[in-house]
Amino acid sequence: MDDTENMFAAAAERIFTDMADLQTAADAPYGAWRGALWQTLLENGLTLAMVPEELGGVGMAADQAFELLQVAGRWAVPTTLADTMIANWALALTGCDPNGEGQIAIVDPLRSTIQIDDGGLINGWAVGVADASTATLIIAIAEHEGSPQLILIDPETCKIESGKSLSFENADRVTVTGAAPLRVEPLGDAVNILEMAAVGRAHQIAGALEAMLDMSVDYAKQRVAFGRPISKFQAIQHHLALLGEETAAAVSAACSAADALAMDTKGPELLLEVASAKIRCGEAAERGCAIAHQVFGAIGYTAEHPLHRLTLGALAWRDDFGNESHWALKLGDQIMQQPADALWPLLSSR
Repeated sequence: MDDTENMFAAAAERIFTDMADLQTAADAPYGAWRGALWQTLLENGLTLAMVPEELGGVGMAADQAFELLQVAGRWAVPTTLADTMIANWALALTGCDPNGEGQIAIVDPLRSTIQIDDGGLINGWAVGVADASTATLIIAIAEHEGSPQLILIDPETCKIESGKSLSFENADRVTVTGAAPLRVEPLGDAVNILEMAAVGRAHQIAGALEAMLDMSVDYAKQRVAFGRPISKFQAIQHHLALLGEETAAAVSAACSAADALAMDTKGPELLLEVASAKIRCGEAAERGCAIAHQVFGAIGYTAEHPLHRLTLGALAWRDDFGNESHWALKLGDQIMQQPADALWPLLSSR
């Protein structure tokens, strides 16, 4: 980890500690802190983390930028930062101007029917679009003339219906009927938003699990039952050990995928990394959230307690940009298309 990486990760940690405290967010989930937090993120350039410096960005590599998302996951920060950061990266790579002033919503291609018709107009719908109702720009991916295209959509040309994700964050339905796109750019092999977004969500889950582990350990030390802290009971120690295992596995898988992206890995090697990260982090979210709530007991389920922001956030992120089933099927299909003797070299090379 170099000094620049330390600097931005530390800055993000300070911002979230000061402005997105878990208890404050639990007490006022839609409070004024959200607007103030977003403005601070813009002022510190975090939404332009992966945009090259010559285009006004920070110029971070993928592994460094995703570390910021892992920090954001520890504070259950809404997905606006992750999606805007990844969207600006895609805009820069396709020759579009990054948006350093507003929120950008990304359409999950696995939850969308948006297409470009023969007349160049966009039609279709998408569900679960995070913060579409407050975004200044929406980007989508669609096949057109035999190749994937990046579509820039003006939210004013869409019908946006409010919705909520599992974590009660904005997850809107967007419908487009015969609207002209702001811009359409071909996506080259180097720009795969689905893979980038999936790894971003993996890092958010990993960060949330880290916070769950810390919170659970602290609570177990403080909570007294039968005259002693519950951390002294073997059953609780076993739960915490399992939570630690799930957290370590998620962090390892997410960071490995980010390293692969930073090194511009291609083909089956990249698919293995991305699929492994999203699958393992999704599994860890399911198991880790259950363990954390078992340690906390009934208090962790209350709206007033901050634990639910982490657990619901991790479970919601689990389904974004492909759940475990999607990536397992995609990885299995890739492996089946390769010769029988190709699997072990692929695994051992990672």
